[in-house]
Amino acid sequence: MNLFDPQLDELLARGGTFDITGTTAVTNKQFWGFNASEGAVLEVLKGIPLKTVTANLAAITAAEVNITTLLTTITDPLLAGVIYRVDGYIITNIKLTSGTLHCYLTKTQISA
Repeated sequence: MNLFDPQLDELLARGGTFDITGTTAVTNKQFWGFNASEGAVLEVLKGIPLKTVTANLAAITAAEVNITTLLTTITDPLLAGVIYRVDGYIITNIKLTSGTLHCYLTKTQISA
């Protein structure tokens, strides 16, 4: 039995959050989704399939694929108040052109 709606259940079950501001690429965290500020624009969005086995950041980078088109057109501004996720993928590389993101980490993080 769910105590909350499915989205809140999922948020509570994951590994925490972090924020992205500025235009520096984030390549050292693994997350399943994010909320954007109104009008935020992505420059890069890459990820790995859920069942990919990796032991370090180099293996993650080698397995990454461009998943931007599975979510949005790269130049389209994002909407606030929406949880963006790419079903079947863990996001591993993201870079903004503008705006901010509030990202939801996976439980297991590889940092080296």
